[in-house]
Amino acid sequence: MKKLCTAVILLSLCGTNVQGAQSVAPDVRTTVKISNHDVNRFVCPGTMQDMIYSKEKDITGHFSKSDAFIKFKITQIGSEEKYATNDNELFLVCDGNVYTIITQPTNMPSTTVRLIPPAGDSFKQNVAMFKNMPLEKQALHIIRQAYGEQYPSSYKITEAEQRVIIRPDLDVLLKQYVDVEGIGLRLKRYTISSMVTEEIRVKETDFLRSNVSPSLLAVAIEDHTLRSQESTRVFVVEKKESGR
Repeated sequence: MKKLCTAVILLSLCGTNVQGAQSVAPDVRTTVKISNHDVNRFVCPGTMQDMIYSKEKDITGHFSKSDAFIKFKITQIGSEEKYATNDNELFLVCDGNVYTIITQPTNMPSTTVRLIPPAGDSFKQNVAMFKNMPLEKQALHIIRQAYGEQYPSSYKITEAEQRVIIRPDLDVLLKQYVDVEGIGLRLKRYTISSMVTEEIRVKETDFLRSNVSPSLLAVAIEDHTLRSQESTRVFVVEKKESGR
């Protein structure tokens, strides 16, 4: 059996911060860590209808369409800036469902928190599976599942047949989408084949292209060296925004 190469290009190459994906289910009091100095985003799978928080505390925010944006106030004391340290309660109304969130100010970059629809056990199963797992480990976990073609029943799998132009000596065919609902991640499985007579070398960086994914997080290639007419698989994990 061929062995999947452990060299995986992660999102750090794409200029994206490595942060664990956080999700919140309705009617469950949930604590989330968010930046105490940057604007944080909460994504609703439908329409964000209201946002309630105590204006007397050190938190501000607004919502529009499917997003809510939260920022902790920074207090200026003389020449020093004092950042928020106290937790705050936040209520978001998304598609008629109420999400109760305890925002925990943390010295970290801006983060995105996804609100999970109440319908369907698959969301809960996926969230439970990836709970407290950093984003880079989530991507690697999904790639390993794809390599063995052993997906949990909670994943949504869609077959595809779409060619993508990467380089002239490769035939690149998108074969499958795998959506991990509730986590906001999608895996794309490609089959690539050599179109030349000489041996060629394929690199993960060949796939850092917008026509492969506009929000790419990780790439893994099963075999990096291809002889004439040989094929291999490429696994791409991307961040799936709402509505996609």
